[in-house]
Amino acid sequence: MTLHFTAHDVRALVTGDVALAAARDAVQAEAEGETLAVARTDMPTPRGFLRVMPGRFRGIGGMKTMSMTRGVGNRYLLTVYDLTDGDVLAILDADQITRLRTAATTTIAAELLLAGAEPVRLGLLGTGFEATGHLRSLAKRFPLAEVSVYSRDAGRRDRFAGAQSESLGIEVVPVDSPEAAVAGTELVCLATKNNRPVVDGAAFAPGAVVLSIGSTRPDLRELDERAFARASRVLVDSVPGVLAESGDVRAALDAGVLQQQQIVPMAAWTTAPDDPTGLRIFKSVGTALQDLALAAAVIEAASAGGRGRELGELAALKPSEAPPRPARAEA
Repeated sequence: MTLHFTAHDVRALVTGDVALAAARDAVQAEAEGETLAVARTDMPTPRGFLRVMPGRFRGIGGMKTMSMTRGVGNRYLLTVYDLTDGDVLAILDADQITRLRTAATTTIAAELLLAGAEPVRLGLLGTGFEATGHLRSLAKRFPLAEVSVYSRDAGRRDRFAGAQSESLGIEVVPVDSPEAAVAGTELVCLATKNNRPVVDGAAFAPGAVVLSIGSTRPDLRELDERAFARASRVLVDSVPGVLAESGDVRAALDAGVLQQQQIVPMAAWTTAPDDPTGLRIFKSVGTALQDLALAAAVIEAASAGGRGRELGELAALKPSEAPPRPARAEA
């Protein structure tokens, strides 16, 4: 029996707490060796690309597919399988899954990098849907009293600041430069789409936590080499993914200001002391494990929330003619 979840279903079932719990579970499962990530594949299309992201999380597996069509937009679909019998458990509109898991994962990364500190000021670059989701997640988790926000469109950042101030009950202040947004703030979040760095790496406060989630393709940039030169280690959600996809990290490696051994996955992060004046950077490109962990939470919540539409047996079983082989221990 396969369940279908619309974007509306996902929004109804996933609270901020559910998303954070799923993000923590994804990190924990990876640390325990209960996950498998396979490199994403992009197939060019006449007006964009089709992306496939496979993965395994505890007892489920599946893949997210994304279609990007220039001038039209993106569509996301997540298919989830039960790995005990191969049954198709669910198909989810993954737009909301992607938004919610990205912000939740970044918030968990902030917890790791802050190591118990409680920031009260946030510098935010970007005013799109990712910036909105990240601001809401970070404001729920940390006692933020003030947010400085910058985007290139003055009218848009003014409207964003007004709406978020009213919604969150904290002071969100629009500023007229990226450097003004990040100066003196303990916590910075960059959620932009650009092909060149959006802020001077010298502008970050000593010891600042910098969460960079916008440079997810080799042709995109968000942080410059100065920023990476100020960090002793860089926290990432996926080492292979960041090495292959992040234009920021690839540029820093090519410039020699960052070495591959300085890049540490969330599942292996420790709070060993770093240079207290150095930057603490998180780079994210997103993983199928994050999608599957949140999808598992949606499926569980649906049993109590009455959400999801039954599709019947979506894929008929072709029975095996041979007896099952014993499971092999993975190396």
